[in-house]
Amino acid sequence: MSSSTRPAHGVVVREAVAGDAEGIGRVRHAAWQVAYSGLMPADYLAGLSVDGFVLSARRMLVDRAARRVAVLVAEVGGVVSGFASVGPSRDADESEGSVGELYAIYVDPAMWRLGVGARLQDVALRRLRDEGYREATLWVLATNGASRAFYEHTGWRHDGGVSGFEAGAEVLDETRYRRTL
Repeated sequence: MSSSTRPAHGVVVREAVAGDAEGIGRVRHAAWQVAYSGLMPADYLAGLSVDGFVLSARRMLVDRAARRVAVLVAEVGGVVSGFASVGPSRDADESEGSVGELYAIYVDPAMWRLGVGARLQDVALRRLRDEGYREATLWVLATNGASRAFYEHTGWRHDGGVSGFEAGAEVLDETRYRRTL
């Protein structure tokens, strides 16, 4: 894959660099505040900070080689407007080496429904395919209808996997999606 891809609609998807941590943190915080409002406890969301997400992004960018993780950013007009991370499946029930995972994909809410997420997902899935994975999985909150609709529209199907996500004192149901690469 080339280091950047420029589709006609002005989205550039490229490998993340250390300097992208602030943009990734800002995007993730904004996306969580909008996407998970009403789906996660309000006090849990209120306790999340941009600085906390920036710190998490810095750790992710430093640890990615050791964990075999790829981190991609989507830029629009030179501004980080989304990011995705992919790598080997973390699920114990998956065969080693054949199943990759879309760990995260977030887009700035101001850029939703403009093709940024679809373009970012396409490049992320291509990365998994190029690394030899035959299938991919992802986890999504069971109550997140908008994200589930996006994934289903782009070829993902619920595979029966269920898990829990700790959001403060609550455990929220997650469901696993899968697709062929």
